Amino acid sequence: MNKITSLKKPSISNDEVLAFAEGAQNAKAVTARGTGLSKSENAPKGQKSGLLPPGDVRLTANIQADLHLKLKIRAAQERTTIGELIEEWVKSW
Repeated sequence: MNKITSLKKPSISNDEVLAFAEGAQNAKAVTARGTGLSKSENAPKGQKSGLLPPGDVRLTANIQADLHLKLKIRAAQERTTIGELIEEWVKSW
């Protein structure tokens, strides 16, 4: 049986860190979830998170914990998101 005696930490240079932080095009690629403008490579310079698809707005609401859990369960059962469930509910009005 082979025994590992040491592990090496991946290294990244200060220049690569700075290039990534500044949003340089030649920085090492970072995989982003989602599509469209939510991908970091399509973001305005310096903005990498909190992006929304065109035409969408962010909604924040306070609801009871048990209702939130029910929403999460329903979304998982339907293989969708809470946001999509809410959109369908509002469209049905």
